[in-house]
Amino acid sequence: MHYKRVSEYVSTINYGDKMIVRKYAVVKSKVNVFNGGENVEVPSFGIEISEQVIVENTIEKEFGDAVVHISPYKDKVEALARKFCDEDLSPLHLSDIIDDVYFEYIADYDEYAKECKIAI
Repeated sequence: MHYKRVSEYVSTINYGDKMIVRKYAVVKSKVNVFNGGENVEVPSFGIEISEQVIVENTIEKEFGDAVVHISPYKDKVEALARKFCDEDLSPLHLSDIIDDVYFEYIADYDEYAKECKIAI
């Protein structure tokens, strides 16, 4: 899956001699949505969360997760990324949380595709 990062938020937590750095990136790609007998290519924004565990200036662990198709509306995904950063969401929980809010966002693709068709 090809995508690019369009914005990023960073959270840093200190636990004794460990420092945890989490980066919450809004990513952009494209997706085809079937609309009224034709495929419409629409932008798709998602979230990538990466985490580094640093001990004595050395990266001990590094991992992450991404959900690249959340909504075609960047502002909605930006708000979600900021919320995840504020709540310090671990990348281990990203997919579970997105599964819980999936239905709030999935209809955005159909709505966006209809707007594109009207504009054409």
